[in-house]
Amino acid sequence: MKRIVFVWLLLLSSMGHAVQVSNLYSSVVQVPANLEDQALLNRAFANAIDNVLLRVSGQPNDLSSQILTKAHRSAAGWVAQHSIRDVVETVQGDNGPEAAKEVNVTFYKESVDRFLFDQGLPVWGSNRPSILVWLIEESSGSRKMFGANQPSTALSELFDGAKLHGLPVYAPLVDSVDREVLDSSALWGFFEEDILKASERYQTDVVLAVRISQYRGEAVVDSMLLSPNQSARLLSVTGATKQEAMREVLLKVSAMLSDRYASTRLANPNELYVKVNGVSDYRAMSSLKNYLSSIDVVKQLQLSSIVGGQVEFNVSLNGTEEKFKNSVALNSLLAALPVSPLDYDASHVIKYQYTGKGNN
Repeated sequence: MKRIVFVWLLLLSSMGHAVQVSNLYSSVVQVPANLEDQALLNRAFANAIDNVLLRVSGQPNDLSSQILTKAHRSAAGWVAQHSIRDVVETVQGDNGPEAAKEVNVTFYKESVDRFLFDQGLPVWGSNRPSILVWLIEESSGSRKMFGANQPSTALSELFDGAKLHGLPVYAPLVDSVDREVLDSSALWGFFEEDILKASERYQTDVVLAVRISQYRGEAVVDSMLLSPNQSARLLSVTGATKQEAMREVLLKVSAMLSDRYASTRLANPNELYVKVNGVSDYRAMSSLKNYLSSIDVVKQLQLSSIVGGQVEFNVSLNGTEEKFKNSVALNSLLAALPVSPLDYDASHVIKYQYTGKGNN
């Protein structure tokens, strides 16, 4: 069983904010070793670009066979680098298990992003919300919670699947402190208040509660996604196996989060005025400007005015105002302030207080 990420590291670092997910544009795939060199590479590039498009868009249902076929035709021209090595594993070939080669492929970010935008699909950048996963499983009439101190095959498989989607997931300790706040009955019943209370010590951006059971020989995976300032989202998936059901849950969670954070190319980008108080020196100004420019949905950033400690930017967005706010909320560099109805063009103004506590 693969080692699960130990979330107590979060307690030490007080992360509690977005995670920079690496290797979004890379994929390691295995293909039959008996293929001719060019056929082997073509197969590897096609499989790898499927994985990358899924991870970067976060929208599996929008990746039609027509779009994937188009991507396969162009994938070789998007390859920045690749390497091939022999492995002991086998892959399923036309006539059963075959010897395999492992191909590590990295694509140019610009090429992948341009293709997704051209297809009308979103681009979800590397700045992604940290997700705490509470998992409980019913077996033989009993229910058990799993976490870093209580690993399980199901939890390990969920983590492997999350990695494929670029979802930074963490497991709670499920120690005496957790159990005092959240018992198995409360987790099974999806009691929001108890789950959120137990999650406070881990300071992640999002909480995902998962319960697994069996019904008439099939696996049932129910889940609840909890996010700040958002209503709880409930999902229920039935599959032949737990792996299939959990895979479908992860597809849906990825799509929900992509809807919330990913950038989309608009014919007419949204325009905002962002006012920030408390910017007292050049260092703070530089940190603020770099941070705003790094937000995925920000297409263009222009300094409009500096009056005392208040800085105003004109911001052009590849996405909605709500996505901009959601993205800013993943970092503690800025704290939201109320906007006065008397402000000029108040419907397009967002105000923040600079705290200097960000990750950048």
